[in-house]
Amino acid sequence: MLKTFGCSLFLCFFAFLAPAQSPPSGHSASAGEPKSGKPLFLNIIWHQHQPLYLDPASDQLQGPWVRTHGTKDYYDMVSILEEYPDIHFNVNLTSSLLQQLDEYYVQRLKPFVDRKRNRVSARRYFAAFGGKTDPWIDLALKDTKNFDEKDRQHLLTNVWNAFGLSDVMIGRFPEYKALKDRFQAVGAAGLSEQELREIKFWFYLAYFDPDFLEGSVRLVTGRTVDLTDLISRVDDGTYRLKKTVTEDDCNRIVAETYHVLSAIIPMHKKLMYDPVTRRGQVEVITTPYYHPILPLIYDSDLAKAGLPHAPLPPRFHFPMDADAQVAKAVVFFEKHFGTRPTGMWPAEGSVAHEIISVFARHGIRWVATDEKILARSQPEGQPKYYPYGIPGGNGTENSVAIVFRDTELSDKIGFVYQQYAGEAAADDFIEHILRYAPAEGEADRLLTVILDGENAWEHYRNDNDGKVFLHALYRELSTLQNDGRLVTTTMAEYMFGNPGRRISPHPVKGMDKLERLWPGSWINANYDTWIGEGEENRAWEYLLQARTDLANSGLKQPDPKASIPRKNTPAWYAYQAWESMYAAEGSDWFWWYGNDQNAPAGDKPFDVAFRTHLNNIYEFAGRAGGRMPVRTFEPLIRESETAQQRPQGTMAQSRSDLVTVLFQVDAREVSVPHAIFIAGNHELLGNWTPNTIRMYDDGTHGDEKKDGIWTLELRFPPGMYLEYKYTNSGDEGSWTPGEEFERVNRNVLILNEAGAKQIVFKKFGIM
Repeated sequence: MLKTFGCSLFLCFFAFLAPAQSPPSGHSASAGEPKSGKPLFLNIIWHQHQPLYLDPASDQLQGPWVRTHGTKDYYDMVSILEEYPDIHFNVNLTSSLLQQLDEYYVQRLKPFVDRKRNRVSARRYFAAFGGKTDPWIDLALKDTKNFDEKDRQHLLTNVWNAFGLSDVMIGRFPEYKALKDRFQAVGAAGLSEQELREIKFWFYLAYFDPDFLEGSVRLVTGRTVDLTDLISRVDDGTYRLKKTVTEDDCNRIVAETYHVLSAIIPMHKKLMYDPVTRRGQVEVITTPYYHPILPLIYDSDLAKAGLPHAPLPPRFHFPMDADAQVAKAVVFFEKHFGTRPTGMWPAEGSVAHEIISVFARHGIRWVATDEKILARSQPEGQPKYYPYGIPGGNGTENSVAIVFRDTELSDKIGFVYQQYAGEAAADDFIEHILRYAPAEGEADRLLTVILDGENAWEHYRNDNDGKVFLHALYRELSTLQNDGRLVTTTMAEYMFGNPGRRISPHPVKGMDKLERLWPGSWINANYDTWIGEGEENRAWEYLLQARTDLANSGLKQPDPKASIPRKNTPAWYAYQAWESMYAAEGSDWFWWYGNDQNAPAGDKPFDVAFRTHLNNIYEFAGRAGGRMPVRTFEPLIRESETAQQRPQGTMAQSRSDLVTVLFQVDAREVSVPHAIFIAGNHELLGNWTPNTIRMYDDGTHGDEKKDGIWTLELRFPPGMYLEYKYTNSGDEGSWTPGEEFERVNRNVLILNEAGAKQIVFKKFGIM
């Protein structure tokens, strides 16, 4: 999976430029006959995450993405279920997301929103929290005629600026796109005051869910949001303003934003499933607090299993931090929802046998990851459509259940259905899941689908915000349930039972046991996205240095269950030092280091954020009276590496710095209807999206001649470890048919000689 800025993880979904299309063969909900009288259980988990954008020193968020996804995704992804009362699913809300949502948007805006006038008292807001929420809130409430150069830069040229949205999204707002084009043509100095006013307004309006743009929506809080007096949808699917934008409109849009954001947690609480009363439709779960790759915090040497040839940094081994991240998340969740979470989605699906005891110790009954982890776990050959138990350290009573997502189906929602038109995507989804209907006499099957619930929709070119797909999907799933062929379920329902919905208990003690859980994530079944490359390893060295200094400072690690000390006391500064440490352990900073991922706006903001957390450790520890040395953490990403200079990772390097790799596969003994493709763990290999990176048997791209030996010439940095495999003539984004191996990947270590040439010759389907 890939990331983009402003996510839950930030999963980045490619916007394919293919025309609208239907799947090769679509089935409606009533197609086909059930294999038996037993239903298939479908377990959907929508993951919602934002990293901590907070700079504690300035008490201000540095990124707007909690707000933008709050008005576009977090509310309606759950509220939609009120139209489909038979549909149940799980939603994962990370603590770092909820913390920013509640404290910096809801609590800090609430005193200044006049509900009758539907406006914000800008004067009182600036007196209390000016510069202490989100810079884009300040820009919206500040009169544009008073903008200074800093304001203009933040609006237009900040790495996270008002034009930081997908081409698909901005294309639905032609007036907004015209402003972007004009800025690119004339620069900031050429824009009028009115154009600046419209730009700041559009950065809010374009991120409201289509439901709010096309009609009146009554929120769970009783407030109604209706933006149809500002904008209208025209026949071509685009939106046009109905009036000239004023400062009053900009103020109002902040108030409307507050109304939606303040309804997100109440909406989840309204539909929240209660295992005791068996009421509700949504099981709400969470993630270790700051979204760390928990196994690497526990012991970074766990990466060796999946990356045996990759260079790794000095060992980072702090099990007590892993424990604190889980404990803090449980405490925070209980504070907001009044109950403890039953399940957890480990950040990026990152698991290892060693950390199961951490979850069990804090009452977590189930976790989830990807099927590639199951394929490498012991015993081998276990099917993905069953949950499994793993002992939690003190016998079966503390065992933790684990489920494994269907990779193809999950990735179809994220990567493939953005190309489809109408209800074809939902039909394809239904056709896929019906293949897993249980046979006569077989045990109940639980098919799990997991992906981000926010970023994919920005790239649905033929379906605005994925609305047609989601409504069609829930409608067809409802029909299947009425026919007795399928039951959508939460994990708590499946484990503890819900007789009213024909769900028998499936206790963990009755589940087959895994003898050994493979250490890895839902990406490549290893941790190579976060460790093993030069920048990543250097970041781990920084982290280890800071953690060692903090351990030697004399400041005791806080009890994660204790109350926060009184502000500005030595105890509070010590608490903040440890909080900054935990925040620096988050996965998002390491994600963007190295050449395997690059943010559309550039990676520098994440480097700055990471080092800000590190520096705050020393700042707060010093104020608490801790014994801390003076440290300087130099940038890991050079100042000159802007989004324009570093858009394609390794492709931006000079040719002499790279190794030429000639991938060749002998396919003379297999039929090749269309072409051979390569897929692997690098952007040049399609980031594991199958049938997108074509090879050649025509004398081009490094190939010598048409002879059944397919070739592709690429260039990579020396020392890079690649995993890959070949596919034969399948559909773009689909592994079947044509995948040469189901559970294993090929691998190669690139020569440590810049400018060298390396030939990788294999036979199709033979390791």
